[in-house]
Order: sequence, then structure tokens, then C-alpha cells
Amino acid sequence: MSGNQTAGVDLEDLRALVAEELELPLDDVTDDADLKNELDVDSLTAMEVAVQIEKKYRIKIDEEEIKTLTTLTVIHRIVSAKVGAA
Repeated sequence: MSGNQTAGVDLEDLRALVAEELELPLDDVTDDADLKNELDVDSLTAMEVAVQIEKKYRIKIDEEEIKTLTTLTVIHRIVSAKVGAA
């Protein structure tokens, strides 16, 4: 298993999903780019991203967790944990 894949969640697939939802080029969604401060993601947009992640990975992200989705690395870790627990 490569470093980009954890519990069946491919980091590049997740990056593509986030970039598409934010209508940003893939290159802008770096592993450590701060979604709020660097990519101008507001709470409504964060909720929309979370909904798309929930649909794709068939998981539930609660409202408090959405606030913690600050970077792609954090999103990947949370999604991987939920997918692995499912």
C-alpha cells in the first residue's frame, strides 16, 4: 500500500473531489493548504464539501467534525478512520 492510500481512501481521489467542489485547480489543493485562510472556504462551502465526501465514501461527518476539516491531510485522516471503521 502506498503512502497516499490509507484504509481504501486514496489521497489523490480525495484531492480531486475537494478541488472540484471548491472549483479550484488540483495544484491549489495541496496537502497542507489551509482551507479557510488560504483557499477562502467559508462554513457553507465546507458543509458542501463534507456532503460530497459523505456521499462518495458513505460515511457520516457530524457538524462539529466539519469545523475540524482544515487541510486535505486532516480530511484524509478523518475520512480514512471513518471508512476503516465502517
